[in-house]
Formats: sequence, C-alpha cells, structure tokens
Amino acid sequence: MRTLGSQNRATPEKRNRILQTALELFLTSGLSGTTLDQLCSACEISRSSFYHHFVSKEAVAVALYSEAIEAIHRGIRAALGGDLRAGLEGMLASYLDWFEAHPRQGAFVWRVMSSELMAVHIASVAEQQRLFHQEVIEWLQPFVARGEARRLSPPVLVALVIGPARDFVRSGGGDFELARVEFARAAYEAVRGR
Repeated sequence: MRTLGSQNRATPEKRNRILQTALELFLTSGLSGTTLDQLCSACEISRSSFYHHFVSKEAVAVALYSEAIEAIHRGIRAALGGDLRAGLEGMLASYLDWFEAHPRQGAFVWRVMSSELMAVHIASVAEQQRLFHQEVIEWLQPFVARGEARRLSPPVLVALVIGPARDFVRSGGGDFELARVEFARAAYEAVRGR
C-alpha cells in the first residue's frame, strides 16, 4: 500500500526509466534541445521526483556516459591477460562487442557527449578515463620489461590500440567481425617490441 509521498521516493526502477528515456530524447533532440519538462513528461514524473535522482538533465547525461564508459572498461579489464597478442585481441574485441551490443548508448557516447555543453560537466569522467588508461599501462609493463612491447605513453598507447576501433564505432560501424580481426592485428604490430 502506498503511503503519502511514496510516489516521490527514489527507486532504481525510476532512475533507470529516467536514464533510458533521457537517452532517447538526447539522441533525437540533442542535449541542449531536450528540456527538463520534456524529460519529466516523457517519464511521467514530477520535477520533484526527478530531483530525487538527479540534480539536472546534465547530471543524467553524465550518468549515462559514465555508466557506458565503466561498462566498456569492465569488459576490457576482464579481457586483459595471457600473452600480449591475446590481451590486445581481448581488449579490442571487448570494446567492439560493447558498441555492437549497445548501438543507442554508443551513439550517445559519440554524438551527444562531444557537445560543448557536456565539456563543462565531464571532469569526473576524465579522471575515470585517466585511471583506466593507467591500469592498461600497468598491464603492459611486464611485456615492456621483457622487450615484448614498446614503452609508450598512455595517450600514444590508447591512440594506437583503441584509436582505429574508436573511429570505426564513431562513424557508425559496419563489419564488426572484420574490424575485430584487423584492428587486433594492427594493434599488435603497433605495440610489439621490435
């Protein structure tokens, strides 16, 4: 039985509904083209109910982006291991798998999050990215120490390994199976010791 005010309680289901509805609105109207009133109306919630979950529509966008990035990172972490080639193949396969399985979230990551408005709100995610890049560098260190991989700075390593796959998914993808094979081959050639 509902008690007075229970419709305004924060629940995981309501939070998820806000996120999914916002994703679709942001993709169709853009972040700046979506108003908080439109979002609340589409979710069939009041502003006060919205504020139980998020402080602003930008906070919703940051949550969507951060959760997507964390899922991508989690998959890559699970794929790292084995020898250098297997680790790079796993990293790229995991990255591409996520974008193939989540085309709407992937489109959001590239279309909406590159907006000027979001650049102001994304500092916490930048730190999330930096820490993840450091994890990848630490995974690579034993291969560097044995001469199996070249010593590369984090930005160069990420550009060499993920850059082509990132450009592929940003442009809308295509033959993901071919991309997995070719990008893994290219990454291994770029990173392995000479």
